[in-house]
Amino acid sequence: MMNRKTHIIPLMAVGVLALSLTGCYFDKSKRNIEYSPNMYNSLPLEPYSQTVYHDTDIGGNFPAVGPGEDKVAFFKDGLSAQRAPEGTVARKESWYRQEAFEAYPLPNTPEAYEQASTMIFSPLDNPTLNAEGIQCTEASFNRGKELYEQLCTMCHGANGNGQGSLVTKGALAGVPSYSGPQLAGLSVGKMYHSITYGKNLMGSYASQMSPQQRWEVICYIQQFFDAAPSSDAASAATETIPAPETASAQ
Repeated sequence: MMNRKTHIIPLMAVGVLALSLTGCYFDKSKRNIEYSPNMYNSLPLEPYSQTVYHDTDIGGNFPAVGPGEDKVAFFKDGLSAQRAPEGTVARKESWYRQEAFEAYPLPNTPEAYEQASTMIFSPLDNPTLNAEGIQCTEASFNRGKELYEQLCTMCHGANGNGQGSLVTKGALAGVPSYSGPQLAGLSVGKMYHSITYGKNLMGSYASQMSPQQRWEVICYIQQFFDAAPSSDAASAATETIPAPETASAQ
């Protein structure tokens, strides 16, 4: 039995070597035999070009494309990429083109924060006031409400009075009321700048909200600025805790 094994092992080694050599071409102009060659050498296609080949031999181990006519079955019209559907809105026509596809024009500096008042304006420029009297669509207002409740109420409070759960539990202090004097006259440009970069205790929300979503949150919180400050002294003291001006943008 041992003698038979000593003969089989060398024979198997010779067989494996022979199979390996049959897969090699010594003609350098030809590729060696490959398993699943399209995984290594994919067929390049030009955009919007026909994937039909007439009497073409591109060489290599591509059994699907060789002499004669072979059509790669991507789409019925024979193109390697399809045109945009009818009615597609061009990117340059989108209202948020500048914010979504171009860099925010201002750096994260105190001077740029001041410049935002005169340089950054909301693209939600629907001239018709919604039911809350805010100049944006009702859909934008409602989306802003949803985002505000998810990301902002824990600090700013459900009514924007600066008494969110983190404040009432003592984990955070100094969040002003939107209707208080500290934030009176705060421009939407400064709000957007603060949401984008963060300000003082508030971090940046650029990764949590797209440019459109930031403007929708700003649309929603403007209703709180319209509320008149409370005349009650105790309430006023609560609403005007010293805090960073731009906490309103969170």
